[in-house]
Amino acid sequence: MPPKSKVSLNRSQRVRKYQFSSISNMFHRISFFAFVFIVCPLSDQGFAQNLSQEGQAQKAVHDYLFDTFAEGRASKFVGSGRDHGLKEITILTETKTIRHGDHLLLPEGAERIAGLFRHFAFHGENLDRIKEVHVFPYSPDKAPPRSQQVQEFYRVQMPSIPLSDQPPERMKIRFLMKDENATCRIDDLVFIAQKQIPPQFDTIPYRDLGSEFPRERVEVDIDTEHELSIAGTSGLQRERWFRMHETPGLVDQSFERWAAERNFLPGRGAFKFNPGITRAWGNWQPLQERADKPGAADLSFFDHYDAGIRHRNTIPEFKKIPFAYCFNDWPDFMSVPLVGRGTPKPEHFDDAAELAAAYVEDQIKDGGFTAEWWEVKNESSVQSEWAHHWKESQGIDGWGVLAEFHNRVADAVHQRASDVKVGGPSSAYMQLQVKDFELYRNQARFIEETRGHIDFFSHHFYENALMLGAHERRSQGYSNYLLGRYEAILDMLRAHMHKAGNVLPILITECGSLQNGRQPSDNWLRLLAWNAYLTKSMQRPDQIDLFVPFIFLHMSWNPYSGDAAFTPKDDRKRHRTIDDFEPTTIANYFELWRDFDGRRLPVQFDRDWLDVVAVHDGMRISIAITNMGGRQIAVDLSGVANRLGAGRATQTRLNYHKGNVVFEPEHDVDAAAIPVDVNETTVVRLFPQKPLAPKGTLRLDRWYATKTAVKSDGSPVSFDVDVDQPDATTSAKLIIGVHRRGGLSGPLTADLNGTPITVQSGDASEFTEFFAPLDASLPAAILRNTNQIAIQSPQGTTITSVQLITHRPGT
Repeated sequence: MPPKSKVSLNRSQRVRKYQFSSISNMFHRISFFAFVFIVCPLSDQGFAQNLSQEGQAQKAVHDYLFDTFAEGRASKFVGSGRDHGLKEITILTETKTIRHGDHLLLPEGAERIAGLFRHFAFHGENLDRIKEVHVFPYSPDKAPPRSQQVQEFYRVQMPSIPLSDQPPERMKIRFLMKDENATCRIDDLVFIAQKQIPPQFDTIPYRDLGSEFPRERVEVDIDTEHELSIAGTSGLQRERWFRMHETPGLVDQSFERWAAERNFLPGRGAFKFNPGITRAWGNWQPLQERADKPGAADLSFFDHYDAGIRHRNTIPEFKKIPFAYCFNDWPDFMSVPLVGRGTPKPEHFDDAAELAAAYVEDQIKDGGFTAEWWEVKNESSVQSEWAHHWKESQGIDGWGVLAEFHNRVADAVHQRASDVKVGGPSSAYMQLQVKDFELYRNQARFIEETRGHIDFFSHHFYENALMLGAHERRSQGYSNYLLGRYEAILDMLRAHMHKAGNVLPILITECGSLQNGRQPSDNWLRLLAWNAYLTKSMQRPDQIDLFVPFIFLHMSWNPYSGDAAFTPKDDRKRHRTIDDFEPTTIANYFELWRDFDGRRLPVQFDRDWLDVVAVHDGMRISIAITNMGGRQIAVDLSGVANRLGAGRATQTRLNYHKGNVVFEPEHDVDAAAIPVDVNETTVVRLFPQKPLAPKGTLRLDRWYATKTAVKSDGSPVSFDVDVDQPDATTSAKLIIGVHRRGGLSGPLTADLNGTPITVQSGDASEFTEFFAPLDASLPAAILRNTNQIAIQSPQGTTITSVQLITHRPGT
């Protein structure tokens, strides 16, 4: 049995990260309301599976790739066993001189299989001369993002495409050069998958997972006599959690009003110096390099530039709310050429910092306000964003100079706008266990080396494409974040903050899915990711100050993106107000959560891979439930309902069912058997007979050991955890973060102050790579001010963090 959780913060769940395609490229429009039944045996289970019509069409594309298109073409396979798959395929080999405006026609069939790949790329010569490329028929007018460009290599993200009733036309690529008289040479074109594509078709994204088994009853109890206080408040603080990846004034007010009516706020945006102010977008001169100081910006630019247009045009409700902004893409004249998305050169760090500070100051002057949180550099943990990481093999300390740059930008901004908070590193690829936790050690250094300068830390978490069905994949190489890795990583980072004496808020400034299509399985992956990350994050208000899923109202630069709540209507050329757009499936995310708010209540249950958050407003109790386990469940709230005389229970659902993503508005349900499917997040409400008025408060505190990422040789490992007022504790839990390749192969035992503690490892042995917290309830009487904990685990286990969670009466 998996580990148990019986407190309101619920137990941890386990995961990892892959990435995948941005095109949902069906060669025929699928009727999403149909569900085709075919026999599709899995390798590990003998029962027949129900495969949706989308799945049947995707299987045809998959089979066409491997059986037909790949024949005679150079292909690169990586991995072994279940991880063996196609990483790269050469689409064409043709040496050709490219001029400005030239088109390259791709072989027939490339348009069918493009949706299986994340990037396309060229090898050749002088490819650094390319300004951008446009992809027909998917992105004829807008350039998809470039992810890498040097003289011999140019890589671009596949664009999103609109759904169509017609098969797509053949793909062709149009080249635009930086200098219209320049040329380059291409030698080939390759499609690159983010995660290797297995030769055997993956049926998991196209089935109603767990539907072949009876629902399992799960009893959930809610303490209605106490409110739950975390970080000094029982309020949910809705403004922290219900955000969108927008900044005030970015879209037409009609969109902002739509979001405000659903109680959602702008959350975070990115500001790119290049081309944002290095190219003239109106009747003004762009930012220039100083003639007397090469590499520095001429800050007299801000004497005539208006940085407040958007802010002045936002709706009144959005003019005083805190939100986050992220700097990126510094001007070419101060940056490393080509790589790193405008990464400033070390000799120009101060110049870059002064430019950032001048922009913030000017935005306040022109618009009346700026972001409360400014991130220094987007996703600066990865090479494609921070050029100095490329030189680490040459002795350059990429993370060291990254911390130094954050410190300089923070100091410069604070000098001009003291109330603005500055932080980072806006991390991507949070696989901190990689290279025996080398990535974690880099993050730990960043925490140490930015002490006294920055005001917060920020990170991004994404579920990779084809990672639906986490629990079913636990023995098949699954290693994303939603089966416990998210919580385990946050705990490691928090523990090290305490060790470094630099405990700062965390901002989750992006999260979601890296699968950017718009078919039902694509939409379902992003929706389940947003919802699951949300319910997990809402339980950590003592650590997380802002949570922003990667969901947009609409995306003018990528109008058919699967991350947009609205896409342009086909019957008009002008698209400005919300009436010119139509809602997408994911717009229902706003409907699911539109009025989830109140004061926290403690929750108890005995189930793995389940998250439950309960709040009340006096007249009703709202309960958010996320099921990341492998079975469909029937949640039993009848005990609570009967105790309160609640004669009515309702449920709002946003779920995947028979090949379609289905939204069910609030409707009556049986409080004793509330259906929650695999990967589903649902909102349930109870209506007490009398107004709810809890008599007391239960305070939750987390106490961390400062030792992290300790590798076990099989012998006991000791940790010390200090706790305030142990005598006042009414209940407690021990939380142990655990990582082990091949799963937890043997028992994990603990001793706390001389008392043996039973730690249930549950299904941890069934994981290809286990990385999640395990927990155990403790007798409160054994706690002391300083608690000595000895943990013994199988050899090869890494104890990533250790903490105690206490509950005591609060005020």
